[in-house]
Amino acid sequence: MIEELMDVADHQKYDFMILGGCSMGSGTALHTAIRFPERVKALVLVTPPPAWELRTAIKKVYGKVALKANSEYIPELIKRIIHLNEDPPAFFEELRPGTRQRLLELRLGFDPYYYYSIYHGGAISDFPTHEQIAQIKVPTLIVTDPDDLNHPIEIAREINKLIPNSELFHVSGVNDYKNLQNRIHDFVCSIENNNKS
Repeated sequence: MIEELMDVADHQKYDFMILGGCSMGSGTALHTAIRFPERVKALVLVTPPPAWELRTAIKKVYGKVALKANSEYIPELIKRIIHLNEDPPAFFEELRPGTRQRLLELRLGFDPYYYYSIYHGGAISDFPTHEQIAQIKVPTLIVTDPDDLNHPIEIAREINKLIPNSELFHVSGVNDYKNLQNRIHDFVCSIENNNKS
């Protein structure tokens, strides 16, 4: 994924980038910042997933699910997982009623191979080491949802400790969610202003 991301950046002639990612996408952003530090000027990491020792058991489960998902149809196990999924958070559903139902319908309509790809990728992926992340020097905004058990807040807090120039933004309710775009806007503008000075 890092190589694909950099191919896109090269094709678009982006010398520098602010990278963002949600869940394991934040892992891709971290890996890219470590591998290409000269190209990344800031990071926005949204709800980082379980990593390091917390990811060990999850990787085993994902590996088993991936084996069942490798078929021409979505197996019943994956359908049950999709139905149990509570994305987006309850406050978002209150703000935009019907979103969960629409997402459920979309997920059940995905190409079955998508689920194999997601679970297989999750089974073989992890964050960079603590030592590698501690080498990241760029400004970093870490967005968390303290109520999201699938994306434990302790991982976000650990990244915050490891990256010196980082800060946490907690999305605990609808007002925080409404302020999130403004917070990201202010963060990006601060990066642009620093580059001009």
